[in-house]
Amino acid sequence: MKPIDVIREVKLKANGQWQNILSNLGAEVPLNTHTACPHCGGKDRFRFDDKDGNGTFICNQCGSGDGLDLVQRVLGGSVTEAAYEVAGMIGIDTRSDNPPAYRSHEVKAQQDALKAQQAQNQANEQVEKHKRFAARYSRTIANAKQGESDYLKTKGFDSTTVTLLTDGSLIIPLMDADGTITAAQTIKPNGEKRLLLDSAKNGSYYPINEPVNVSTVIIAEGLATAMTCQLIQPEAYTVAAIDAGNLIHVAKVMRTKYPESQIIIAGDNDIKPDQSNTGKLAAEKAAKAVNGIAVLPPTDDKADWDDYRLSHGIEAARQAFNAEVDKQGSKVMIEIDVNHKALKSDPMKIRIESRDDGVFLVTPKADKETGEIINHEQWLSNAIKRITKGVNDLNQKYLIFEWGNNNVQAVPMGDIGEREGWKTLKNAGLIVTTKSGLRQSLSDWLLRQKFKENWSITNKSGWHKGAYIMPDGSIIGTPEQPIFFNGQSAAATAYQTSGTVESWRNDVARLANGNSFMMFAIGAALAAPMTSITGADSFGIHIYAQSTAGKSTTADMAVSLYGDPDLQRLTWYGTEYGMTNEAVAHNDGLLYLDEVGQGADPKHVYKSAYTLFNGKGKIQGAKDGGNRQVQSWRTVAISTGEKDIETFLLNSGVKVNAGQLVRLLNIPIERATELHECETGKAHADLIKVNCRDSYGAAGRYWIEYLSNHKDEAKEAYRAAQQRWNKLIPSSYGEQVHRASDRFATIEAALIMGRVITGWSEQDCRDVVQAIFNVWVAEFGTGNKEYEQIKEQAEAFLNAHGLSRFAPIPYDVRDLPIRDLAGYRKKGSNEDDPIIFYTFPSAFEKEIAAGFNYKQFAEALKMAGMLTPPTSGRGYQRKSPRIDGRQFNVYVLQFAPDSTEEDNN
Repeated sequence: MKPIDVIREVKLKANGQWQNILSNLGAEVPLNTHTACPHCGGKDRFRFDDKDGNGTFICNQCGSGDGLDLVQRVLGGSVTEAAYEVAGMIGIDTRSDNPPAYRSHEVKAQQDALKAQQAQNQANEQVEKHKRFAARYSRTIANAKQGESDYLKTKGFDSTTVTLLTDGSLIIPLMDADGTITAAQTIKPNGEKRLLLDSAKNGSYYPINEPVNVSTVIIAEGLATAMTCQLIQPEAYTVAAIDAGNLIHVAKVMRTKYPESQIIIAGDNDIKPDQSNTGKLAAEKAAKAVNGIAVLPPTDDKADWDDYRLSHGIEAARQAFNAEVDKQGSKVMIEIDVNHKALKSDPMKIRIESRDDGVFLVTPKADKETGEIINHEQWLSNAIKRITKGVNDLNQKYLIFEWGNNNVQAVPMGDIGEREGWKTLKNAGLIVTTKSGLRQSLSDWLLRQKFKENWSITNKSGWHKGAYIMPDGSIIGTPEQPIFFNGQSAAATAYQTSGTVESWRNDVARLANGNSFMMFAIGAALAAPMTSITGADSFGIHIYAQSTAGKSTTADMAVSLYGDPDLQRLTWYGTEYGMTNEAVAHNDGLLYLDEVGQGADPKHVYKSAYTLFNGKGKIQGAKDGGNRQVQSWRTVAISTGEKDIETFLLNSGVKVNAGQLVRLLNIPIERATELHECETGKAHADLIKVNCRDSYGAAGRYWIEYLSNHKDEAKEAYRAAQQRWNKLIPSSYGEQVHRASDRFATIEAALIMGRVITGWSEQDCRDVVQAIFNVWVAEFGTGNKEYEQIKEQAEAFLNAHGLSRFAPIPYDVRDLPIRDLAGYRKKGSNEDDPIIFYTFPSAFEKEIAAGFNYKQFAEALKMAGMLTPPTSGRGYQRKSPRIDGRQFNVYVLQFAPDSTEEDNN
């Protein structure tokens, strides 16, 4: 037998026996265990993994090989000598002239069966390996918590919440194509990275975001690089592959999941002198495998895209990244253009033509006799001027159609070709064929179109892409990219214009001058588009009085800044969801809510007010799983009514917390005193009513355009007003008064900036805000409103139940049985001594303190002198006097001590 045949025969017949063979040679090699190398020694540099029974091994010192290679190293001879040694051990006759076994068909079949068994064993091992990983992963994260990673902070990701282990390491789970967690990586605060033992990394990845529609996939190596890529292209689906070797595996998974999407490999630039660029090679290999593109940071030194961001800033990184994408993607675009031209040059190609008279499916046919091409045309839809693509804030893709006389409609990409999509277009006025086959051809054509423009779609009014969207969808200013407003307000028709800026100044603003309440309301209207620029919170003013005090006239003057007062007027009578929609449609704008008391359910008013000024809507589930994006907004509201909000709600049993009264300022209005050329207040009000309906809208549009060009001045005016009001409010005033002062600062800044359209003096603007603040604080009070509400609630309970539910001391249950006993009461011996109420904890915490945190409630009563704390100073309960030989833990209450003024009276 030739030496080469001996080697091959040994490798065949020794399969699965290498561990015993090595043991007989004196080399003990435990399976899958780090140990000393039988050739070069060491402690744990060697591992015998015996893949497929071939005796494979890995040694960090002397390399890797199969079982015969290891025998050679143990014996110290040649491979041939090692083969003859093993042949003698396993009974191979090396002197035989018969053909070696590895050449026989029977052995080939046995070998195939063995490989199949080995494959099954390997699959079983993978299952067991995943079980071990899953158990280890569960143990690892058992004590994990959410927090900010020191590692990510060093990378500039300060507010990113991740899963942290007890040693501060962050842990990221990697999932396979089915979403199963198959691996995990830990990253210590110093950046040291490790895979969790038994992780199955190949093809697994960590998603940075999960957009609803995926048109672009970005695959990066490490976590920080992937997070940077997500900042660069927020609309793309971005994943981390963990290392360069896994890029190609993850890319293949992404191509299978998203066959039509663009795949970008954001590779590392591992440039080193006289060495291969590992990151570049891996990225290009992965891109080539999936018909994607590879982009590397344009640096002369080793860097990834996260390094580039840290060195140059996110905007420079975005420009460089997109430039690389455009450069690499240009080849693909050129090929598509060439193919498109080739199709046009084929006169027999079935095609769709968009013409002035409509869109048609054209089927060319050649006359058999003359050879003339006859085009058979089938009508698909009315003429379409333009079709372009758009994307909304949720990264959902749309097609935008323009036809007729400036008709524009956006349709979700997922609805193209579906009943919902055709219905949307027909409702908007675009007539489409009813034949299903032709509709299918039209939808295919629409989805294959190439678009040069990319519109931004939003359902929010207000500032967007450098311009301002009015609630009717009209745009003020020049946006960074085309905008389509997809929202809808019940008052959308109100935002028209009549008259000019000058006519509004002379006929409306002039009549308000000298009347503090009217000027203040116009200041609130001016503040609406400023809130987003300055970062101020949403707020509202509720002006109330009896019907003849001019509250509606005042509100009409203010809202005429932006449009028709009658059409802008909405009502509190509605649902919480409806109020959310109106708030979104009036984002960065003014919302006019008239007559709180007319037909409005107090509970609806309370919920609507909370929703409106909280600035966020409800969390709602999506029909396809997960949650919808929470709606958010900033708005300023002007509300009117005959009662203040607190009284209106309290009369219906709805308790208002102090925070709500700071968000919606209750201002009792008084009649106008400066009547200008009018002889009576009624004549003044009638003139305003007429003028507001002759001049509206133009001044507001001018004001918004002015703000867009003077944002820095607006911010500075707001900061200056804040500083002034911070000094004006005494430190002894309650917390809510200090918070409310920011609303007055916002209006003051708006009035001062808004003099360009009102013509009022700066001093008059300051005086007006100060005057209305004095009116408001006289009603609200200077103390802590929440503490005052607590005192009132406690005293109300004692007044209602102090004699009926508190048993007198001494007490005999036979003399005076009491139902729902709340505690005991005791009167001092002197006439001026207060009644002391020894209140059971359950009655105090569940009834008296209802609606509040009972500890906060007790602290407020202690500060008001209504609760006597224990002598230890800890907690709020004391021991009661002995009653029937027992003492109880109680809250010791009394009525609030009389004020000095009352004592003097």
